[in-house]
Amino acid sequence: MIVAGAESRPGSAAPNEDLLLVADTWALVLDGITRYPDDGCVHDVPWYTAALAEAVAVQMAGPARPLADVLAAAIDAVNARHAPTCDLANPVTPGATAALVRSGPDALEWLVLGDCAITWTDRDGKCRTETDDRLASVPSAPAVDLAGVRRWPVDHVARFRNRDGGFWVAAADPGAAAEARTGTAEGIGDLLLCTDGLTRLTERYGYAWPDLMGLAAREGAGALLDLVRDCEARDQSPNTKRHDDATAVLLRFSDHPFASL
Repeated sequence: MIVAGAESRPGSAAPNEDLLLVADTWALVLDGITRYPDDGCVHDVPWYTAALAEAVAVQMAGPARPLADVLAAAIDAVNARHAPTCDLANPVTPGATAALVRSGPDALEWLVLGDCAITWTDRDGKCRTETDDRLASVPSAPAVDLAGVRRWPVDHVARFRNRDGGFWVAAADPGAAAEARTGTAEGIGDLLLCTDGLTRLTERYGYAWPDLMGLAAREGAGALLDLVRDCEARDQSPNTKRHDDATAVLLRFSDHPFASL
């Protein structure tokens, strides 16, 4: 597993709430959930994502176990760090979405929780994407202004976040990890982990993953971040967040057919 590129950019002057972490045999991206006021926590979202990434790294250094178990143990470890000072029962306690991969001797293991994404090409150049679209299936509610950000009301989030029939994120409930989408893959050429600040290239701007993977293979992960910022700068759609934190990690497992194009 070779790191062909890894970059994270904030969407504004505010601190970046995305985070990436890459080791010899595994990689992780986290997308911190924009903070609600009165979330019962003395810590900010970057603290939470950093603490969760650190806890995942500790778990990865131990005996091999399923990725969902790794994530559950990491959530539990972060809980132990701030339960004495924070109300972890608060329905909008800080949390994050996640994408995690680990390379093994026979196959690659992957996990997605929330709206991060993992896309890979096989050695024939065919592309596959894994994400978690349950948030998009949740009934909407009229947005309200919360500290200058248009958000779902807290009571609506409480009905659906980490609830059956709703959507799942890494927050205070280690059981949410069991709801992650997981699987294995073989014969991988290039693989991209990204947060939803980058997946808007396909969801909002009409790009196809094979074309984006080709761009990343030729010009690096940063080219994808350049592209999404260019699209956002030209986007005149009302009532949308113009820029979002965006993160991309490009991993190479073999010579890729796009690399020479």
